[in-house]
Amino acid sequence: MRAIIGLCFLVAAANAQEGLWSLGLRTNGTIDFLPGNDYFMGVEIGYSNFNLGAHKLEFKCAYLTSRLEQVFKRNVKKQDYYLFSPLWHFRRNNLFDPILKADLGYTRFDIENEKIFRDLDHDSWVAALNVGLNLNLGQGETGLYYQVGYNLIQTSTLYPVVFGIGIWTML
Repeated sequence: MRAIIGLCFLVAAANAQEGLWSLGLRTNGTIDFLPGNDYFMGVEIGYSNFNLGAHKLEFKCAYLTSRLEQVFKRNVKKQDYYLFSPLWHFRRNNLFDPILKADLGYTRFDIENEKIFRDLDHDSWVAALNVGLNLNLGQGETGLYYQVGYNLIQTSTLYPVVFGIGIWTML
């Protein structure tokens, strides 16, 4: 996780006077039609620079967890995602902005009963490709987005189709 946060700040350090920072809330999930472990919620921070594609290229870091779903459902495993997400905006300053995003990172979950689940893997790498639509509100200072994608390498995922919903605001 430290490496991902460090990477975000290294990218942000280059020409910071031209940078745009964003902060948001994000929900990701899998489409599996079964209850439990469907939603991962958390915070997301983003940075884009005018010198990197005129703000069309944005770098985001996110921490997502299933721990909030445990409040409403039983038998939900505690799972955390640490993601680095390069994002390309096709029409950054327009109301409707199509996006292409890669979610790269790491996931880890807690095993509550070591005797039963001792052979189960605790962690995995994640790589997903997403397409979506960003809705810019208030002259691009706040917005909503929806994305749908496919999980490429996470071996523990039975249902590889993922979706995401988020809100953000510029800092």
